[in-house]
Amino acid sequence: MPELGQFLKEKREFSGLSLKKLSSVTGISDSELLKIENGTRKKPGWEHLCKIAKALNFHPFEILLNAGYISENDIHPPLLISGLETLNEQQLNTVQLFVDFIKTQEKTV
Repeated sequence: MPELGQFLKEKREFSGLSLKKLSSVTGISDSELLKIENGTRKKPGWEHLCKIAKALNFHPFEILLNAGYISENDIHPPLLISGLETLNEQQLNTVQLFVDFIKTQEKTV
């Protein structure tokens, strides 16, 4: 996970924080932070990563994506309709009919 470590180191240095100062702000030991930065901590906990993101003033999704905890599809799902998994077959058929109708309207406009 050297990419993650390099990413964090760059963010920390850009913020002007030393490892000791970041440790003080996050409550994570400076030795643990160093392990994350140099890649010897293979899978840092997401809780630590979120604390680091907050301390360095960037969105936790950015670091969680970099660390492999989430994917682009988690952040920007390809399908924006939620709740379809809870519908029964008849309800899904009704939704499909509506989608089909909307699609036909696009062609006539």
